[in-house]
Amino acid sequence: MPNTGLDVTAGRPLPPAGVGIDGGSNSSGGESDTDGAERSSLLATRQQPTDGDRVRGGHRRWRAPGHDGRCHGWDHRTLGCLSVGAVIALVAGLAVALLHLWHPAGYSGGVGNMITREAFEHGMAMCEANDLKALENPLDYLTGTHANANGRPVHIRNATVWDGLGNVLPETDLVLSHGLIAKIGRSLSRADVAAAVSRAAQAVSDAAVASASSISDLLVIEAEGRVVSPGLVDQHSHVAVEPLPGLIGSADGNELSSMVNPQLRIVDSINVLDPGLDIVLSGGVTTSLVLPGSGILMGGEALAIKMIRTETNEPEDLGVNRGMDPRGTDGKTWRWMKMACGENPKRVGPMLGQMPTSRMGTGWLFRRQFEAARDLVRRQEDWCEGARLTKRLHGESSHRYIHGRYPEELVHESLAALLRGDVRLQVHCYDPQDIEMMVRNKHEFGFNITTFHHATEAFLVAPLLARENISAAIFSEFSIYKAEAYEHSVRAGKIFAEAGVPFAYKSDHPALNAQNLIYEAQRGVHHGVDPNLAFMAVTSVPAERIGLGWRIGRIAEAYDADVVIWDRPPLEIGANPLHVFVDGFTAFSKSFKPPRSQNAVPVPPVTPVLDSPASFSAYTIANVSAIYAGPEVVSSGYIVVKDGNVFCVGPTCKPEGEVFNNNGGVVIPGMIAANTPIGLTDIEQESSTHDGSVSSENALSGLAHAADGLRVGGDQKHLQYAFRHGVLTAITPPEHNGLIGGFSVAFRTGAEDSWTNSLTVQIGRLRELLSDAGSSSPFSHVVSGELPLVVDANEPSDISKVLGIASAHPSLRLVVAGAAGAWKVASELAATANASVLLQPGRCLPLTWETRSCLPPHSRPTAAERLRAAGVERLAISVPKEVPGPDQVRSLRFEAGWLAADAVELGLGRLGPSGNGRLELSAEAESEAVAIGAVTWTVADAFGLTELGVGRIVQGTRANLVALDATPGNALSLSASVQLLGDGRSIVTLPRQD
Repeated sequence: MPNTGLDVTAGRPLPPAGVGIDGGSNSSGGESDTDGAERSSLLATRQQPTDGDRVRGGHRRWRAPGHDGRCHGWDHRTLGCLSVGAVIALVAGLAVALLHLWHPAGYSGGVGNMITREAFEHGMAMCEANDLKALENPLDYLTGTHANANGRPVHIRNATVWDGLGNVLPETDLVLSHGLIAKIGRSLSRADVAAAVSRAAQAVSDAAVASASSISDLLVIEAEGRVVSPGLVDQHSHVAVEPLPGLIGSADGNELSSMVNPQLRIVDSINVLDPGLDIVLSGGVTTSLVLPGSGILMGGEALAIKMIRTETNEPEDLGVNRGMDPRGTDGKTWRWMKMACGENPKRVGPMLGQMPTSRMGTGWLFRRQFEAARDLVRRQEDWCEGARLTKRLHGESSHRYIHGRYPEELVHESLAALLRGDVRLQVHCYDPQDIEMMVRNKHEFGFNITTFHHATEAFLVAPLLARENISAAIFSEFSIYKAEAYEHSVRAGKIFAEAGVPFAYKSDHPALNAQNLIYEAQRGVHHGVDPNLAFMAVTSVPAERIGLGWRIGRIAEAYDADVVIWDRPPLEIGANPLHVFVDGFTAFSKSFKPPRSQNAVPVPPVTPVLDSPASFSAYTIANVSAIYAGPEVVSSGYIVVKDGNVFCVGPTCKPEGEVFNNNGGVVIPGMIAANTPIGLTDIEQESSTHDGSVSSENALSGLAHAADGLRVGGDQKHLQYAFRHGVLTAITPPEHNGLIGGFSVAFRTGAEDSWTNSLTVQIGRLRELLSDAGSSSPFSHVVSGELPLVVDANEPSDISKVLGIASAHPSLRLVVAGAAGAWKVASELAATANASVLLQPGRCLPLTWETRSCLPPHSRPTAAERLRAAGVERLAISVPKEVPGPDQVRSLRFEAGWLAADAVELGLGRLGPSGNGRLELSAEAESEAVAIGAVTWTVADAFGLTELGVGRIVQGTRANLVALDATPGNALSLSASVQLLGDGRSIVTLPRQD
């Protein structure tokens, strides 16, 4: 048969003459890919040869020209036949052996598995893009079309430049042109400006625009010494995805259908008509990193935008990467992603019926998703490796020898980009345990974390962040809104700085209005952060952390012309922008105001300084430069206070008592916070820390008094913070959900002895029931003292209010159960007739918000000691009502033993006076006796069981007794065992303990 170039048996084109390679020879029969363990079963497999391909030796035979393909006997042609055949076999065998030794993934060796040329070229382009190393920090002007080529050139004269790196340049001029800062210098002439504009124009890729460059329409602004700074950079915002006003229909920050959605893109939610864009811009913010919400673990890709409206109203045109060369010739086109850990995903997971419900579930879901992305990256790398070798072997025909297209999975593409280092990861994380979990993932899967956001407790692991080069994006003060934010410190910024951790202040707009981003930096300074670092925390630091430190966040030549002119130094309260430029455009402008004097004179601290709060019957504040005593009274000199009341004000007062030198400072009245929830709410997102909501029905019936729900003193952080900052009075209404909210209460935020009450409606209802208890009401027996009133209350303020109600009914017997915070109001309890305390459990742990005031078992003195020392005679203990309480009833004697054993500092006191045949006991035995009473006669007295003979051994009453093999002082020990039980007529000895 003539050589037609076709394999008749297979019906496929033959390889060119001299190439003894066939798809069949690369089958997987009996062979294994040397990298198979890593490349997984998803790698392209070698094709099994067909029967027609399985010819002698595993290769097709081909005829040499002029030969019939057969050797006949041993003659001279046999030698030739053997020679040619041997050479052919040797070449073919070597080729096959080489391919078997190095077999690229995806290589088929035969055109039967070919992909299209276009598919091959697309794959090679993806391989090239994966390996692209963009110029991250161009040293000269940007050449991309993202620079504003059409803006009016601007000359800002005589400015005080804050460059964003801590440097201050007085009497400085700036030239803005073609979207860039074209020139910085002093006393720039018109020729200097023209040269700068021309140079900037030459950097613009559009030659027509460059040639038309001119300063004929130059805008000149006299700064008159005002501060000119880079535009502020907000590293955490939801502007344009949580648009104003906040409506459910327009909120697009969270996709809550699944807990992991890294493939989502925030650009698809950007609402360019959000009025918030203009509001934020007016505060000097020129760039915002717009993030997905934090409801799920992986929220999707974020987008860094410029705060300027465009004619197109297209979200992409807000992006900082707009017009940039994707090949990286004018800088890295970064991508951004948002992830979240901690409380938020734990709350959303159960809502969806999905993991996570715990931090264990959180960690696993992260790892599972990262592993899927890593597998995709490995398959892509294997494909690229094979495709490159194939291209070297086969050139333009390479697509015929590749099995399968380049692996692409859109759902994992974003995470794959993160693993390749093309994504700047922003992680919503508060607690150290969550931060450490993400760092473990970082090392396991080889990606970088740019910033932990919110990071309220990250200062506790500052060395870890410094070591990992991870920054923190924080609030200056905002905290206590959730449990994981409760341990926030206003000194976090200072701690980060000392540890070498970059930190930024951010808004979380609209949680905080990003228009006030500069206010975060101002308050940071107030709390001890160096002013230069505080300003960098809203300019150069966030710019660098989102990968744009070479373009924005600084005043430097060739940087984007994002510039703010301030009406006063930006770290002063009240600072506002006068002009805001974005890419050289005047995006915001208002009339100039006269410069403010900066000649503030520092005032030394007051003297003397007390080590702790103290009380004085008389004291004087001296050397006061101004006393703002009222609307029309501004005096100076002295303020004298006697018996808690103001005695004298003015320069002629005679100092009395302790004198505090104010060193020329001023005095104002204590500030008042009106219509806020402080005092009724501790942690906003934890309902157990709220007083509870009042309905209009209860409000109208007169039951809703905020005073009944108020909790003052103690450890309420809102009140502590308010008091320490000079807010001495608050006016708080009841929490309500209807038209009528009830009666507000005014109170002192620093009060330590004015405990009021908690649960508003419940206390109001209790007051009503007791006050209106007629003879037909079961509460008449409570008021008369026939039945005890048992109130579960743990908060000191709740207990105090209950005592107030009880005091209006002299015969009422009150039992305060739970009583975790009773030790804080021990004197009130001791002064209230017929009041008993039931510590439940006797060994308290602060497991809930309500019980956070309890003293843990290791505290000295114990709560029981403090109560007894204050005069609380009726002190009982029990086990918890909730699990595992029921099972602990058997151990009640041992709980009493703990009560006595822990009372080593003050002791539990004596049962009563000596004499009358009373056995004299050691101090330890006296405490033991009191502890026994706490589970016997004291309980009986509290609950009115004495007359039944319960809790006592009394002549004429029913026998209820327990015999132990112990001596005084050891009855409650673990070594003592029950010997006999007497219950009426029934006796049990040596009862079995199961």
